[in-house]
Amino acid sequence: MEFDDRSYYTAYDHNYRVAYEEGLAFLGEGGSQGELRRLKGMLGRIPHSPAETGILDLGCGDGTMGIFLAGLGYRYLGIDVSEAAIERARQRSADAGANAGFRVADALDPDTLPTSGFDIVVDCYCLHMLVVDAHRKRYLRNVRGIMRDGGYFILFGSHNPKANEGPVDSFAEFCRKTGANTCGVPLLKRQENRWRNVPGKSVFLMGRSRSLKGYRQELTAAGFRILYRSTYRRDRRDAGFLMR
Repeated sequence: MEFDDRSYYTAYDHNYRVAYEEGLAFLGEGGSQGELRRLKGMLGRIPHSPAETGILDLGCGDGTMGIFLAGLGYRYLGIDVSEAAIERARQRSADAGANAGFRVADALDPDTLPTSGFDIVVDCYCLHMLVVDAHRKRYLRNVRGIMRDGGYFILFGSHNPKANEGPVDSFAEFCRKTGANTCGVPLLKRQENRWRNVPGKSVFLMGRSRSLKGYRQELTAAGFRILYRSTYRRDRRDAGFLMR
């Protein structure tokens, strides 16, 4: 699969589809309790009543956060550029009896985004998947456009103290600077207690980590004020930001 400055960040639709074709969940469907606890912890720092609070989830994937947040009483809408992910999210939400809404939308295209202001916008590794500087700036502008005045933005992403913080003007430049593998990695399936490659099926995993300093500069340049920052590490370094 060849990627350009448009297609690299929509490759996750391919990932979801090839996984579902094999009867697999993708990207840890159902989420980890640790991630949900961290989100709940961030929400606990915001003075609000869930029943009176609208949350927009950018890059909602299989709907895990939507089911969780709807269960806490929030008015929830999740969007994702992947039609396959949204179909899965709607089915999982219906099966769970959750009052969560989902729709296909491109976070880089304001014409596809909701127009009403949201009290809280959540991003769990959506900005992370955007590697070109211009795309990241556009994305953050769009986030500000869909937050109500006085609203909050919760962002989770990977951080790397040694991240290349130089300019990235194109997907090709990102590949040159990082050595990103655009040939895909084999889709794995658990069979007879062993992980085996699924013949002819590959997924594409690309994202851009920042240093904590890089995140701070990028987010403040976009007009956000960081109220709280957390870092944690399990299999990788991750960071969470609460902003206004």
